[in-house]
Amino acid sequence: MNYLFHYLRKRPGAVGIVIVLTIITSALRVTHALINVNIFNALIKLEFHGFFYWVIIDIAVFAIFLVLMQIQMAETVQLLSLDLRKDIIRQLSGKSIEEFNKQDTGVYASWLTNDVTTIENDGFYNILQSVQIITDPLFSMIALAKFSWTFIPIIALVSFLTVFLPQLIHKRLASASLSTTKANEKLLNVINDSLRGFNTFSIFGVEKQLEARVTETALFLLDKKVKQAKYQSIANNIAGFSNILGQVGIQAWTGYLALEKIISIGVIGSSGNLAYNVFNSLAVIAPIWTEMTALKPIFDKYHLTEKKNYKEEGQDCTENKFDSLEVINLQKKYQDREVFAHPINLCILKNQKVGIYGKSGSGKTTFMKIISGQIRSYTGEIQLNKVELNRLKYSALQKILLYVEQTPYLFNDTVRYNLTLGEDFTDNEIIDALKKANLWKTISNLPDGLNTEINENGNNFSGGQKQRLALARGLLRKRKLFLLDESTSNLDKKTALKVENTFLGLDDATVIFVKYYGA
Repeated sequence: MNYLFHYLRKRPGAVGIVIVLTIITSALRVTHALINVNIFNALIKLEFHGFFYWVIIDIAVFAIFLVLMQIQMAETVQLLSLDLRKDIIRQLSGKSIEEFNKQDTGVYASWLTNDVTTIENDGFYNILQSVQIITDPLFSMIALAKFSWTFIPIIALVSFLTVFLPQLIHKRLASASLSTTKANEKLLNVINDSLRGFNTFSIFGVEKQLEARVTETALFLLDKKVKQAKYQSIANNIAGFSNILGQVGIQAWTGYLALEKIISIGVIGSSGNLAYNVFNSLAVIAPIWTEMTALKPIFDKYHLTEKKNYKEEGQDCTENKFDSLEVINLQKKYQDREVFAHPINLCILKNQKVGIYGKSGSGKTTFMKIISGQIRSYTGEIQLNKVELNRLKYSALQKILLYVEQTPYLFNDTVRYNLTLGEDFTDNEIIDALKKANLWKTISNLPDGLNTEINENGNNFSGGQKQRLALARGLLRKRKLFLLDESTSNLDKKTALKVENTFLGLDDATVIFVKYYGA
């Protein structure tokens, strides 16, 4: 439960308003039941003026506060969900690239969509509604006791059954809830994967695989959801049966007291409403408690309490400069297989332009990812400015070097955003970078220029245009060490030479080119 209270404490103002409105609404529910005594008695006496007077007061006052409470609760839950999403994203942002890639992106997407929706419904709404679960029975029991103290023992007995019987299936429901969230993750991942592979399915004439893969995973999720619903239904019905038993018992006892002339006949309607307030609230305590505690495994997988940030581990660089890169006996293993045919030894000095050539599968990209800090597990030594690479913060490396991959990712946003990535650059700086990447003429001829929207993963750009945009993205940042991983492979020879010459002409930067030279 601490994980839910943690977020409530982040929004004390919004949560406080919900609590105040809930208490007022609970008091009005009891007032509604007491007004019913007057309504019922006026009806018995055929006093229609008094009847309509009390009905209008009852509806007007109660409805206003009920609507205000529901609006405020909906807004507060969305604010709490926003805070949770921010925390999940911060936790993901602190991961290394290696660690992040251990999970499919569909899993992370499910965390931020399906899981947050589950936490909204089973966590934030429930914990805010728990105020009503306390105040409704409390005020109602006080009102019933005012009519007759003999109602209290009946309430106490039924309350015990209502609250504690559903706890018998608590563990099974928690396990079923976790299985459902994992199935949601799997479905979202399969959907994303299948939709991204639509072109492949279409090329090979197997479009039916899109439906087959999604259907198979959806059926798996269906099975998990049905199992969760089964345990949830059992818990709710146990509590519901006790609820009905309690309401019938209270009304029967009210009838007896009325026949004995201990209370007025008008109390019969009110006692039913008050009993409903008491037992309906108590009936949901166990299911709500079970739902909230079942969220713990979901929160645990986020590791939100861990303050570790991979990018801030290590030491800073005293200056954002590049003097030298020395590689000594570098080797990397994947599944006990050495990537490089021989350990790598080389030394690169400030402002040098170095070409690295190799066949496909020879480890060129792995080498570039190691020296850019993306892969931290290797044997041998890498000295950047005379400091072992693994001792430096990843965030410090980012200020010195920049890695431009062969197949760059383009966001479904404007050209401008894909260049700046949310950082501040002037139009002159952006245009200059595009000119050096031989792309400004193309961009300037687009209908909206820099504000042209790029489709998902740049589907409205050619492979060569994507690469040049990524190169411009790099040039814009004026790093001291550029790592170009076959970054001109999709360009024609003339354009590739022009772009490469731009980097060769950078007087105050070191550039490492990786090139493919044949089978």
